[in-house]
Amino acid sequence: MTLKPEPLKTDLIGGKTLKTDEKVEFFGQVDELSAHIMEVTHYIDDVQTEMELRKIVNLLSTMMGEVAGGFGHIGEKHLSELLEVIAKYEELAGPFKGFVVPGTTLMGARFHILRTITRRAERAYARVFEKYGGSEYIFEYLNKMSTLFYAIARTYDEKE
Repeated sequence: MTLKPEPLKTDLIGGKTLKTDEKVEFFGQVDELSAHIMEVTHYIDDVQTEMELRKIVNLLSTMMGEVAGGFGHIGEKHLSELLEVIAKYEELAGPFKGFVVPGTTLMGARFHILRTITRRAERAYARVFEKYGGSEYIFEYLNKMSTLFYAIARTYDEKE
């Protein structure tokens, strides 16, 4: 039996797409980010923080659906809610004192990893946007997510 797979293609809304397509790369980055966020939720003692992270994962799924051309939309409401959460953690972290060595605590390290993966997803979306167009809210949401993860990391690292 001879299989004739299309190893360079994958299914997306609207048909088959090359696995090297910018959208496929973006989906992979966001999928990795979601998995890492969910892993971190298992180490969080604060229920509020855990719920905020789970909400972000749900919104990342919405984001992927929007980029794929399906249902869902990231908009001003989502960005405003994220900005409120950032303000809370920035207040908890206190005034910025200068350069922070990423990950002086285990939990700080985990959130710095989330921050760097988020930046990678943001760059992947920039390539999608450049080729296909898209939503500036997605750009801003990803950018502010990395700000959030930095603020949360500071709440752990600067305690030391």
